[in-house]
Amino acid sequence: MKDATIAEGEGQNAVDVTFTEDGAIVFNALTVKAVQAGDSARLIIKIGGEIQAAVVVMEAMEGDHVQISVSPDDNAQKIVDLIHKG
Repeated sequence: MKDATIAEGEGQNAVDVTFTEDGAIVFNALTVKAVQAGDSARLIIKIGGEIQAAVVVMEAMEGDHVQISVSPDDNAQKIVDLIHKG
């Protein structure tokens, strides 16, 4: 991971994540596998040792950027802080 910030936008509760080149390659490979596994497969997103999401991947992600929507009950800054801690 290269950087994580709170997503810009009014009323938005999301986190922008930018991967390093190697991280983007790994993330792409994981999304390819999730797509190939079918509709019942989930990509698990863990941050700070806790599962934050289990998402259906409709198509492989390309590039080095992803935006993660955060529940209205969660604090986006807390998620960013957990990501930075590793």
